[in-house]
Amino acid sequence: MEIVDHIPVNLDAGEIARRLHIRPERAESSHLEELIELARPLIDLRAVYDISYVGTKDPESVEVAGVVFRSGVLRHNLESSQKVFPYIMTIGPELEKTASSLGDLLKQYYLEEIANIVLEQGASWLTDKLQGRWGFPGLSNMSPGSLEDWPITEQAKLFSLFGDTEKAIGVRLTDHLLMLPRKSISGILFPSEEGFTACQLCPRDNCPSRRARYDKDSAAEYPKS
Repeated sequence: MEIVDHIPVNLDAGEIARRLHIRPERAESSHLEELIELARPLIDLRAVYDISYVGTKDPESVEVAGVVFRSGVLRHNLESSQKVFPYIMTIGPELEKTASSLGDLLKQYYLEEIANIVLEQGASWLTDKLQGRWGFPGLSNMSPGSLEDWPITEQAKLFSLFGDTEKAIGVRLTDHLLMLPRKSISGILFPSEEGFTACQLCPRDNCPSRRARYDKDSAAEYPKS
């Protein structure tokens, strides 16, 4: 198990403005620069990950580090994998606390989205780090709760791989399976030359978190949940 502190963050105002759909002429009035400077010292991007080995597989489950995860899609994705990388990542609690204390709902929203951008950067950084270290041409991700096939109830199993996660990086899992601090992510990175995104298998319309189009042909290749 490895803990990574001080993961680099790039809070580029232009990129953040594009993500928030803020037009250049409105950037100043939106106070975006001020919010970025407010957010910068409040972000403590950290992660814990492990190198785990894939064990027994059956049609609807796969064993990782001795823990059986029930998901036909995950099992399909790990068909040829021997080594995978479970992880948990967080930006810490301070930005969330500050955002909650603001009376301006729009500023709260902007800070929430900045936090999401930082988590995406962190996930990309960890992926690149592991690809370079282990020589994989590509790594993809699956997270508990991202598909009905791998429900959020499996989150507790993922956390069990790391022992005391609150002591390791300050993240705990509540009885309702909510990660605290709330701006945290978890999942399993696995080798994939073709690339995989859970969004490809999800037909839900108008999802604000969608990163790829629903692909009916790709969905047909996977087990039905």
